[in-house]
Amino acid sequence: MLQMVIDTEETAVESRLSVNVHIEAEVLSAEKARRKANVWLLMNVGNLLGTENAELIYSDSQLLWRVDVILTSPVRGKLGCVGQLWLDAISGEPLPSDNLINEFLAKADAFSAD
Repeated sequence: MLQMVIDTEETAVESRLSVNVHIEAEVLSAEKARRKANVWLLMNVGNLLGTENAELIYSDSQLLWRVDVILTSPVRGKLGCVGQLWLDAISGEPLPSDNLINEFLAKADAFSAD
């Protein structure tokens, strides 16, 4: 977990404090991360899932891409979000999760039943 400690004795009596954090890393673009996620979904879950809304996240000393996983239908179009997939921002590899595939499938079944 990222923690930042600021010594309050050194701060002035100002009502606000300006804080800048600098992280330098070469990561995949949002589009490349989405493409890698789409391939993983196709190979591991199914062909009616895609991704959108890629967000770059700094968590637990690691840069990650988080993408929404969307269920689509050739007839009905976009049905809704079945979850989120997290990828290493440098390699594009999805982060392991024991029940992730089952969670996507269960939510997709619920959308399909409507």
